[in-house]
Amino acid sequence: MNPQIISLIGIFLALFLVVAGSLRGISIIILSSAAAFLVAATGGIGLLDGYSAYLEGVAGSVTSMFPLFLGGQLLGCFLEKSGLTESIANAVIRRSGTRGIVVAVFTVSWLLTFCGINVFVIIFTVYPIACAFFKVGDIPRSLIPACVLGACVSQQMLPGIADTTNILATEAFGVPAAAGPVTGIFLSAFLFVANAAYLHREAKKARKRGEHFVPLAGESFEIDLHKQGLPHPLLAVVPIGAVLAALNGFSVPAYASLYLGSLAAIVLFFRRLGGLAGVTDTLNQAAKGSLSVLATCAIIGFSGIVTAVPGYELLLSGLERISGGNPYLFAFICVAVIAAVSGSATGGVQFVLDSFSDKLLAMGGDPASLVRVICAAARTFDSLPHNSAVVLTLNACNVTHREGYKHVAVTTVLNTTIATIIAILFAMIGIR
Repeated sequence: MNPQIISLIGIFLALFLVVAGSLRGISIIILSSAAAFLVAATGGIGLLDGYSAYLEGVAGSVTSMFPLFLGGQLLGCFLEKSGLTESIANAVIRRSGTRGIVVAVFTVSWLLTFCGINVFVIIFTVYPIACAFFKVGDIPRSLIPACVLGACVSQQMLPGIADTTNILATEAFGVPAAAGPVTGIFLSAFLFVANAAYLHREAKKARKRGEHFVPLAGESFEIDLHKQGLPHPLLAVVPIGAVLAALNGFSVPAYASLYLGSLAAIVLFFRRLGGLAGVTDTLNQAAKGSLSVLATCAIIGFSGIVTAVPGYELLLSGLERISGGNPYLFAFICVAVIAAVSGSATGGVQFVLDSFSDKLLAMGGDPASLVRVICAAARTFDSLPHNSAVVLTLNACNVTHREGYKHVAVTTVLNTTIATIIAILFAMIGIR
């Protein structure tokens, strides 16, 4: 058999191994290493040489991504520890009252994501508030996970933000973080409206079907929306403004912009953070959280060996034929497939940038348009049932996949796919 075909089969078997293993709860670090050996064995290169290529890919991605992960964790932890996340949530819910409860919870999640708060922090912040108000409105808890995750993906479409996928793509193509502003803002607005409208409509349908909010044993939903001692929610403007101004106004690297925002948060909330001891504890917490970068880099390192085997060229030509030579459709397919396999938007983006960025430009893709298409595509099939954020959010809300995943799928897979198609159409007619 042709060595290229054997190598290509090995690549697909390796991808299947990653998907099947992750669904069974096996660490992506272990799976990506095993997949690297499989690709090396079927690609006709030595196992040790192949694994070295894999490790070089991991090391390179850690070097580029760790500062971003650490910066994001620092800013999010300082804002959460200061009480600002709770203050923002309370302010939005107070203003909305019991009308439009679902949209209010969705908006809270969107604002917290914009502030750079990690999705895992957001869910534990929003969940008790959502439960308290869903109980009042008698809305089933199955909608809560989609309120959080659907809001996160709509915010992450924005240009000019320090989101990891945005930074990776803009740096790879040599354009500013705010590249493609019209497309990015339109996609974010579209997803906000589409997801909020869907969730509001589903809440109404649930009432008509006779579905109710069912409290679980041991749960308490006593929420004090007028809690004293919290910082004013508008104080978020200071650290977030520092990040955006440094990133877009002074072209400061994204990781340094996040560090600057974190420093602003320390100065602003030093006493609320508990002084030097509290700041130290928060720094340690952020450092621990940033280690999650290793799992993402493990799947990215897989691209290092894929590009080194003969099946890669066959894969490249096949994807080009499927996309009809359209660089934006090519980018969409590649990012969506790898994000689905890895369960990671960041992993999908970095893999494709490492493997295909030169190819995308050679196909005639506009750099700014490619950034928006890639950032949108990263939020499509990364949210399949095995995604860690999906699993954790459903578990934290005490909602099964059967009960809640259909809403997550609509808001983070279906609607984001529509948004990506819009981004491709915009790119093809020259709207950036």
